[in-house]
Amino acid sequence: MSQVLGGSTVLRETWLMFQRDHECSVDRMLCKPQYRNAFLTAARAVTGMDDEETLLWSVVNLRKRKSLPAVMK
Repeated sequence: MSQVLGGSTVLRETWLMFQRDHECSVDRMLCKPQYRNAFLTAARAVTGMDDEETLLWSVVNLRKRKSLPAVMK
């Protein structure tokens, strides 16, 4: 079982930069392979973690805790 990165400021900042560049939600990133792969590449680089499941669940948990801003349209 993977371990969720609880309260990861680095992961949050990585998501915010990704969101600004791609103008997409966490859900869209999860569902679109090109977004998911681009995010995972960035997240792996800053966290040093390679486990896809852990990284993605950690971003979902940030969203569920309302630690991420809504996508501006």
